[in-house]
Amino acid sequence: MRVLLLSWEYPPRIVGGLGRHVYHLATTLASQGIKVHVVTKDYPGAPEYEESEGVHIYRVVNYPPDIPQEEWVPWTLQFNIALLEKSVALINDLQNIDVIHAHDWLVAHAAASLKHAYRIPLVATIHATEYGRHQGHLPGPMNELIHQIEWWLTFESVRTICCSNYMMDQITEIFELPPDKVDVIPNGIDFVSFKRDVSVDLVRKKYLPPGDKLVFFVGRLVYEKGVQTVIEAMPIILNKIPNVTFVVAGTGPHLNELKALVSDSNLNEKVKFVGHMETDALCAFYKSADLTVVPSLYEPFGMVVLESMAMSTPTIVADTGGLSEIVVHEETGLKFEPGNAESLAEAMLRILQDEGLSEKLTSDAMAYMGDQYNWDRIARRTIEVYRRAERNYEYHPRTLKLCPPLPHKAAG
Repeated sequence: MRVLLLSWEYPPRIVGGLGRHVYHLATTLASQGIKVHVVTKDYPGAPEYEESEGVHIYRVVNYPPDIPQEEWVPWTLQFNIALLEKSVALINDLQNIDVIHAHDWLVAHAAASLKHAYRIPLVATIHATEYGRHQGHLPGPMNELIHQIEWWLTFESVRTICCSNYMMDQITEIFELPPDKVDVIPNGIDFVSFKRDVSVDLVRKKYLPPGDKLVFFVGRLVYEKGVQTVIEAMPIILNKIPNVTFVVAGTGPHLNELKALVSDSNLNEKVKFVGHMETDALCAFYKSADLTVVPSLYEPFGMVVLESMAMSTPTIVADTGGLSEIVVHEETGLKFEPGNAESLAEAMLRILQDEGLSEKLTSDAMAYMGDQYNWDRIARRTIEVYRRAERNYEYHPRTLKLCPPLPHKAAG
């Protein structure tokens, strides 16, 4: 089987969890005998074409490299034209592609065009939705357009993959997608990558005062990731345990607002922003941390939870979305009410003050993960989806259909 994967992220370009997901899926599919071709965005210093770990990677140039957020949708249209140019030449050269696999709305136009031009079954993975990112409200025309593109991608797809039952419920509701067209396949964790020999002492000496406990967050700095809730909880924590430092790893458009909140709360000495982390540094932080917190207001899955568990770090998550499906409260981690600083502070204090609870949570988490989130298993299930897409595919010319309205509860 030969598969074409379309994604705007692929190593060395890593912006969020999507890039890591596509990388592990592609390389694991290749190891299982699938001929994998990835078309993605370019990256400084990366070759236009390379074969790496059995995967054929093609990178397209797209200008401008940095754009303001309000021009995001026009930029993606230019990007999709570049994807189309590369993919058309590739398909013509290879002669046969069995399945096109599109990852999120940013590649929808190219994916749907290739499907119709070559009559190839299309599979889409929806990693997140605009509806979910804005808690059920679409604040402006750009957000409404992204929502419509997401719906269109699922409409054009033979099969749609999502990462959690929470996401399945969401996309079947807001896109009016038949449940029997959706496959739930969780994200995975590369256990080997998160079992590295890293130096805890170096991290603590560089970022923490002697004797401080380390609370850790890693992720894209956007409002829905909920970092502001941790900052709001810090004064409550420090009133009980003065020797605590909160380290925030990641970049994103919400950074300046978070820094302002830290400054307004007089927490400059207790909250550190350390920017983007490569895997070695990320592992060192997990290993050094007394606690990882995942405070998202919206989270389709939550890769950080698996990474933290793999590094034997106690983990607290907001009781929402896919996070609720991964963490069993009081067994593999603790949950708190999303956006509630007092609820979060209570959970954090329990772990920071109870070493026995920390040890229990981490040991139970490792036993619970087992092979549930193993990439070999995930790739096998994805191949089954590809086979089903091939069996179920019937070509139909483009039809005009309007995106359904948002659920009434989200209106206004």
